Amino acid sequence: ANVDSATVETQVRDPLVGRVVDGRYRIDALLARGGMATVFVATDLRLDRTVALKIMHRTLAEDPGFVSRFEREARAAARLSHPHVVQVHDQGEDGDLVFLVMEYVPGRTLRDVLRDHGRLTPSQALVVLDPVLEALEAAHRAGFVHRDVKPENVLIADNGGVKVADFGLARAIAASTTSAATQGVLIGTVAYLSPEQVERGVADARSDVY
Repeated sequence: ANVDSATVETQVRDPLVGRVVDGRYRIDALLARGGMATVFVATDLRLDRTVALKIMHRTLAEDPGFVSRFEREARAAARLSHPHVVQVHDQGEDGDLVFLVMEYVPGRTLRDVLRDHGRLTPSQALVVLDPVLEALEAAHRAGFVHRDVKPENVLIADNGGVKVADFGLARAIAASTTSAATQGVLIGTVAYLSPEQVERGVADARSDVY
């Protein structure tokens, strides 16, 4: 997960800021709120490092089916190691919080870049697409399908590196149908879904490339 440092400083303070999750992760600042989770900058007090802490929205956390799938997918995603994939460090529950701990990537999302600079030139686009495709290729070889490839999930680091985030999360949500929150998950990202995902709710490696 990532964020521009100036953005963190101007964010409205969240009630969770200052809380220590699972006795280990101190929430330092709000990064972003999305349809499925809120992301914070946090400090891993045990290893003294900065991490990104993604906390699932309460409607998802209250769905036992989602929680079990989320934990299973997070464990699987943690085994996916690649320079262009955001690393998963930890996952768990703390009271009413269901969380995911990820590598912190200082920078911004591809969505931010597109919003600020408009359409990329072909050469600029290839600089981003090549590492994204390398990440997807590695994931597909390992048996992963992302299912939600979109500009918000492509992180552009301050040092120019490109990483893909949220492997496994879309699968956990798509597989859980007991909650109203999970049934509407396609609406927010429909512009980036392949036809088979929209029509039949199925996805494979070709869907990610689409």
